Amino acid sequence: MRKLLLTTTALVAAGAISSVATASDFSISGNYKWSYDERDSGINTAGESGDRMYTEQNFTFNWVNKTDSGLEISMHAAINSEGAGGNASEIIKNEENAIKIKGGFGTIQLGSDDGAGDQLTRTAHDILGTPDALHGDLPAFHRSAGNGNLGDDNADLPTDIDDEANITYILPKMGGLTVGASYRDAGSGAAENADESEIAGKFEFSAGDVNGTLHYGQHNQDGANVGDASLDASSMAVDVSMGNIRAVYAQAKKDVSATVETEITDFGISYKVNDGLSIAVVQTEVDENTGGETLDVTSIGATYTIVSGLSASLTYHDYDYKAGSSNETNDDGSNTTLSIVATF
Repeated sequence: MRKLLLTTTALVAAGAISSVATASDFSISGNYKWSYDERDSGINTAGESGDRMYTEQNFTFNWVNKTDSGLEISMHAAINSEGAGGNASEIIKNEENAIKIKGGFGTIQLGSDDGAGDQLTRTAHDILGTPDALHGDLPAFHRSAGNGNLGDDNADLPTDIDDEANITYILPKMGGLTVGASYRDAGSGAAENADESEIAGKFEFSAGDVNGTLHYGQHNQDGANVGDASLDASSMAVDVSMGNIRAVYAQAKKDVSATVETEITDFGISYKVNDGLSIAVVQTEVDENTGGETLDVTSIGATYTIVSGLSASLTYHDYDYKAGSSNETNDDGSNTTLSIVATF
């Protein structure tokens, strides 16, 4: 990470908030990921190879001003570039940009960044520690093509405010409790009434050699058009660790429509073999309440630190998708991904 410090003298010379700022801190960080993804699907498609290469690079720019009264004002912008197959940069986007005002009152966040639900909830797939977990950036290889009702494939908050323009408030930490709330306005058009609000919290605890956190999130989305039903989602989880062992159990629900609901359960355990190697196993079950559509996934992951700033991960997913009455196609297969990540 490259860091540039601007002193108060420099700020005065630039005419920038000289009366309140004691220092401004600027930093740049980033990472680059190369992945090889191989799918062995239970659906036979003529001419399909089932494998691909995939790249992703991220750059994050951070600015922090600290006032002499103890207030911290910061902003960041994250640039993301992705490519698959023969594409060098299939997608280039400003993935995040927001300002944060932090003080004794807590933290106010304004901009396109993760809301409280995304920040404070948990899924067992977090313990895989790999960039190709189910809730990562690689496409969900087993997800319905468009006619199904499975709302998500992991048990963090299934619907949340994620890198969309919003206002988020995180209260000051009270003992082991952290609570936050977020709101997003969907727009002013006739079909843009799907405003979102969410509240989430986590509680940290310890008992002897056991350390853990409890997580909860609740999300509500108004109907996009006048008269449309609002949709809810919720998530709860427990995350405990003792020594080199960590375990997570999480459950979530999501309204797909006014009558259809998806329920997700995932649980897993990880073990830190040594300072360089960690392994994990996660089981995921997804069910919808009306048509018998289901998904079961067993995930095994390993992460190895090659040298400082360079790591490798290998993730294997064995999945079984049952279409029920969704008009999709049953699929019983597997997916293996190897990733190399360099962090700067």
